[in-house]
Formats: sequence, structure tokens, C-alpha cells
Amino acid sequence: MNGLPAVTLATGSGAESFMAIDMHAHFLPPELADMLRARQYLPRIEKLSNGAELFHRPFGTTPFDPSYVDIEQRVQLLESLHIETQLLSLPGLIGIDSLPVAESLPMTRTFNDALAGVLRRFPGRFAGLAGLPMANIAEAASELKRCVAEHGFVGAILPVNCFATADEARKLAPIFEVGNADGLHFFVHPGRRPDEVQPGLSRAEVRPAWAGTQPLRALTVQTNVANATVTLLYSDFLDAYPDVSLHVANLGGTYPMIEERIVNLSRVRRPGLPSITESARQIYTDCGSLGPRALRMAVEVFGAQKILLGSDTPTFRIEWALATVRDAKISVGDKALILRENAAGLLRRRER
Repeated sequence: MNGLPAVTLATGSGAESFMAIDMHAHFLPPELADMLRARQYLPRIEKLSNGAELFHRPFGTTPFDPSYVDIEQRVQLLESLHIETQLLSLPGLIGIDSLPVAESLPMTRTFNDALAGVLRRFPGRFAGLAGLPMANIAEAASELKRCVAEHGFVGAILPVNCFATADEARKLAPIFEVGNADGLHFFVHPGRRPDEVQPGLSRAEVRPAWAGTQPLRALTVQTNVANATVTLLYSDFLDAYPDVSLHVANLGGTYPMIEERIVNLSRVRRPGLPSITESARQIYTDCGSLGPRALRMAVEVFGAQKILLGSDTPTFRIEWALATVRDAKISVGDKALILRENAAGLLRRRER
């Protein structure tokens, strides 16, 4: 597999190989894919006359990748790459969870029940995060309770734009109350709030400035992730939920780059503002879709004990995430924390 036959902490004869845990990965059950094929509006899967399929998502159209639905292929891949456990979640950028509740509830329930079947088929290989109908927070909290009680899920995936401000985050209180009662884990992943959904679109309306400009789109996503990171670190939102853990995707977005500026601004405009508040004790991030330079910076900002391995499979390749950790200029001990130990602690915490 691209020269990466095993997870290693160092090169040479003393390299240590072991199993890793991937905390950022997505799955689209075949049952849910069929529901998307039956839809006329975003998100949807369109079958072409030549048999190929297109995946129409809110941010654009791409060929549909069958690896989203092939769980047997996924198991083989994890075994070949020495991945002990993979935490599976709804593909957040598809936007299923932010649709009106009449649409999102049947689809998120289908996802959750199908994922539960995968967990039963492959015990220990996967862990599950619930998809929730975010347009109705009471229904979302109820679905989360069901998934924990019936399926043993460890938490839920939540759209990053729901944390754009502390006021937006507080709207999620019923979900976090469930999470706090059961010691759940939340994955804050790029995705829209329900009020950002444009109904009745069969194709994404890509803004002219974005057309063919993938770097700008990537920057926009990472800026939204950074907004959520700042909300969680510099507000008192999590104070009421001390037994919740969560991780923010993609190394906290652009936050590591501007953390020093926040500190310097605080010296001028708000003396005494800490670089990272007490809430950071509950917050992790993952290295999904980013490289060794970004990972090194994030280790300096957050500490290796707060970073998880994330592959963002199947959009990106697990081999790339493993290479990111392997090649980062950080200590062997830090690599061990990121590849497995931090995630193992979180999963054991939920079991307790």
C-alpha cells in the first residue's frame, strides 16, 4: 500500500509496528445510498445512462465513489494497514443531517440502524457515531438517546457551523445534556446548520468565485472549522457539560496558525485572556486531510495528547494520514499518542 505496510513510529531496524485507531472516517450504508438515488433534490445520487453515478452534494458534484458503501472492502483495507478500530460517522458535508426534519429523520435513522448492523457484524473493528436530525433539536436528542441505548454508539457527529458562535452552540443544549449524562463523544465536522440549507436545488449553485477554485473552497471550510474551535475554546459553553468529550476535525482548521495572534491581541485589548481556556481539557482534534507540517504546528499549539489520527476516509486515503504522522518532525512518544493512545483512552472512557 504505497510503501506503508505497517504503522511505524520511526524508521530503521528499531521501528515499532502496532495497531492504530482512526477517529475520522465516513460510511454511507447501501440503504441510505438507495434513498439518495430516489431523491430529486440535494443531496442526491444520479445514475447516468452509461451506468456511472454522480454524487450531487451542496458544495458540488463529483463521481460517486463506491467505497463509501463497501464495508467488506473497508475491513480488508483496515487489516492491511494495521488499523485496529475505525470510528464511523455520517459523511457530514453531504448535509443529510441539516435537511428539514421530515427528510432528515428517516435518513439519519436509516444510517444509524444500518451502522449498528455493521458494528454487530464486525465487533471491535468499528465504533459508531450517530447522525442526528439537526433541524429539530428535541428529535435529535431523542435519536441520540436511542442510538446509545439500542446500538451502543459512543456519541454523534455535529455540523461545524452549529458552533459558529456561542449563541448558536447553546441551541444544542438538549443534545449536550444527553451527552453529559452518558459521557458521550461528539465529532465536530464540516457541515451546514439547517438555516443555511437552500431547498429545492437539484444541483449545487457554486458561486462564480468558487468555480474551479478548489483552494478557495478548502480555505472556506477550514475557516469554518476554526470558528468552531474558537467558540469551544474561548466561551463558557462547555462548562455545563464536564463529562462530554469532543474532537474538532482537521486540526482545528486555521486556528493553530492564528493562535499566537489571539494571544497578542489579548495583551492589547483584553489582558488576562488565556491562550486556551479550561474548556480545552475536553477538546481534541484530528489530523484528517492535513500533512506533517500542519501536524507539527498543531502539536505545538494543542499538545500531542490532544490530537487523534484521522483519515477522512473515503474522501482521502488512510495511507496519507499514516504518512502524516510518520513523517512529522515530532517525537516518537507524540506519534504513539496520536496514532493510538489518545483515541484508545477516549473509547475506554465511554466503555467505563
